[in-house]
Amino acid sequence: MISGLLLLAGCDISNRDNNLSEPLVYFINDGETTLDLYNTGENHTYTMPIFKSGLIEKEANIELEVDESLIELYNQENNTSAKLLPAEYYQIVNSKQTMGASQQKGNMQVVFKTSLLSENPNRDNYILPLSLSSKGEVQINSNKGSVIVSPVVKPATFGFTCANTLQEVIPTTASGKIEIALPIEAPFSNQWDIDFTASIDQTLLDEWNKKNELEYTQPISGSFELVGEQKLVAGKNTQTLKLILDKEKLGYGWFAIPIRLSNPSKFEIKEEQSTCVVTVLNRMEQIPYTQWSVESYTSYQGSEKPENMIDNNDNTRWHVKYNNSGVGTMGLPQTFVFKLNTNYAISEFEILRRGDTYNTDLKGGYFEISEDGTNWTKATTFDFGTEKRLGYVSFYCPIVVTGKYIKMVITESNRGANVSVQELRAYGQLSK
Repeated sequence: MISGLLLLAGCDISNRDNNLSEPLVYFINDGETTLDLYNTGENHTYTMPIFKSGLIEKEANIELEVDESLIELYNQENNTSAKLLPAEYYQIVNSKQTMGASQQKGNMQVVFKTSLLSENPNRDNYILPLSLSSKGEVQINSNKGSVIVSPVVKPATFGFTCANTLQEVIPTTASGKIEIALPIEAPFSNQWDIDFTASIDQTLLDEWNKKNELEYTQPISGSFELVGEQKLVAGKNTQTLKLILDKEKLGYGWFAIPIRLSNPSKFEIKEEQSTCVVTVLNRMEQIPYTQWSVESYTSYQGSEKPENMIDNNDNTRWHVKYNNSGVGTMGLPQTFVFKLNTNYAISEFEILRRGDTYNTDLKGGYFEISEDGTNWTKATTFDFGTEKRLGYVSFYCPIVVTGKYIKMVITESNRGANVSVQELRAYGQLSK
């Protein structure tokens, strides 16, 4: 019995290669590729990995060649008139390679002469079609044996990789120093120490306010600082500056800190990535419900009255009128006016929707604030979308708005005109 098992095992080993396909060599990333060449003054080496599959225990003699026959098909498929990249703009490195019997992976390389190519006015109309060929027993996978490289020369630039506008909300529970990361990156291999200047720029904030029709101001001096070495170090293409905020010195409400990159010692700052305006909300305290009262409303159903939105009880709700036993008008919009005992500078609202099957009923609307109940200023909009969202959801005012009257207008539902609100909160501080 044992000898029989050994015999079977021996047969399995001796015939193991019968289930493997014949070896084929191919590009791992075949087909068309756009290659960004940053004009740093240095050549760019482009590496194309190749792979040997199947029965690998055979030596492969591979050659990389320019294949002009691919150009016509490329132009037909892309509706272009691309031409072959002239030979003076590139060099194939080790065009002939041998992959050993047990070797599965290899690389083909082409060096692009970026600076020279950048001087050619027709540089964007060139492609480099390349194909693998085999001089021995191992063949090329015909479906993955070619690449077409479209070189695109770009200026060597760097800048912020974060959004042009960052928003930071400091929770009421936070204390001490708050750090905001401002990453900077060059998209090329960096071999130089590149100095630059990162500065606070009031002109940038003025332009940003005008464009966005806002009136943000900087925090008081001494409540923030910009730290970090203002340099891309040779061998690294990234640097992260930090904006440090002192919560205790910052004051409450919305602020904006405008930062501009300039004066690079080498290359250029990319215009679209040269600025970052950091908007900061130092969250105010919740306005106590003892300060609230309901001034007016458009409807409610049964015991689900507007007062339930401001009763500090997450288990009660207001509900729109949905039959003749309700009070007021059915349908949308629904409007409420709440009165505070005194003027507050308000920066934020929170809404709690019902937590059951009908959580998504309430979709959207807006808030307005007034000092006299007659003249209203838009504070912010709210939009829950169509997805289920449990718990309190915050909606921030773009700027702090002062008043003692709060108008909430519900304009959208995800289920006809059915809307409800469990609880409404506002955050602010007594107006000075």
